[in-house]
Amino acid sequence: MKKTGFHALMLSLALMAGTSTAQSGLPARGPDYFRDAADLAGILGSAHAIRVRCNGRDDQYWRRYMTDMLAYEAPEPGELRSSLVREFNDRFSDVSRDYLACDTDAVAAESRFAERGQEIATRLATHYFPKRDRKGKGFE
Repeated sequence: MKKTGFHALMLSLALMAGTSTAQSGLPARGPDYFRDAADLAGILGSAHAIRVRCNGRDDQYWRRYMTDMLAYEAPEPGELRSSLVREFNDRFSDVSRDYLACDTDAVAAESRFAERGQEIATRLATHYFPKRDRKGKGFE
């Protein structure tokens, strides 16, 4: 898995999420969307915990993805934003307790988290942004 692929998916989701579903004809957000968004927030928190463990608190690589996700998916205070932040923080705490050292297991876990995050981002993009709306936006 290339991190650039995950980056492109997240960027494309973020760019297209600014369009309201009513205006664009995109599918309305339902329970599956909210589940996937929460899962993605948790994955980002998990990956961030490993990065911080291995590289120190100055490494904000995965937190920046979360910040971007919040900016586009839940820019205003409310239940969605609160639940995404809670999921990120809870998973960060859980993974921080599970991986007490930066070893090969931790590095492998970050890779798995990144792969899972890419799967979720792809599913969100595929469902909420049909192929005709994705052309030329980093999905090729």
